[in-house]
Amino acid sequence: MNKLIGLLMAVAVAFAACKKTEEVLVPDNTAPPDTTVSDIVIQNYVNKTYISVLGRKPTDTEKENGITILEENNLAMADRQEFVDLVLNGEEYNEQLLKVASNDILNSFDTIAVRQQVIIFELLLSDPQYASVADVLQYEIDRLEELLASLDDLNNGTLTISGMHRRLINNNFYDQLNMGTENFVRATFEHFLFRYPTLAELEDAKLMVDGFNSILFLEEGSSKDDFMDIFFNSESYYEGQVRYLFLKYLFREPDSEELSAYANQYKYSGNYKLLQKTILTFDEYVGL
Repeated sequence: MNKLIGLLMAVAVAFAACKKTEEVLVPDNTAPPDTTVSDIVIQNYVNKTYISVLGRKPTDTEKENGITILEENNLAMADRQEFVDLVLNGEEYNEQLLKVASNDILNSFDTIAVRQQVIIFELLLSDPQYASVADVLQYEIDRLEELLASLDDLNNGTLTISGMHRRLINNNFYDQLNMGTENFVRATFEHFLFRYPTLAELEDAKLMVDGFNSILFLEEGSSKDDFMDIFFNSESYYEGQVRYLFLKYLFREPDSEELSAYANQYKYSGNYKLLQKTILTFDEYVGL
């Protein structure tokens, strides 16, 4: 009996001790937040954005500045936008944009080769035996010189992204890569709409490019210039750009609602950077 009483007393003392400890430690005892995951997410976001937009990792200074901006309000949308603006407005942006597009469309953009082609056309233009095709030669020179001026024109704000795309398909090099009207039309659809033209679109576009009156995307035209005007102002072109950025940044196709909303945003704002920034600040891209 004495042993039993002693045991019960020991249990009571132990229980009281535990209860006392609980009363002291639990009230107002808030553990510090675990920022490990957030730090990793922020660092990955900074690295991924520089790689996605500029094709390289951030420097130590750029990484530190990006993290400082994003940590201020724990990845708030306004801070994401400030950070992405910093990347999009950098000096390398237009150069990388043109480089990627020319690699995709022209299999590289070798300015030396373009300048050499200009020199060849100029020599032919100065030769009297080619006087009968002087207009054609000057036309080719003008197109190539526009192509060479693309980076400067992007930098000074006189060239839009759709204008850059137009120059990349409107030159002698693109013509050589996609010889003939049908190949030109097919390649243009594939590069910017990520699909083949329908049979009706193909036939109508071929007629237009070859100088015959035709209708494409409900618009009438009768020249190659008309074809490009209609193509680069079409809903399909803007949808293609949305699809391109979703696939590039999110590795997926946009759903129908996203496609419509962001294509309209881009078409009516004319602001390609805004479209990029919108996607680059998605929770999905950030990794949340």
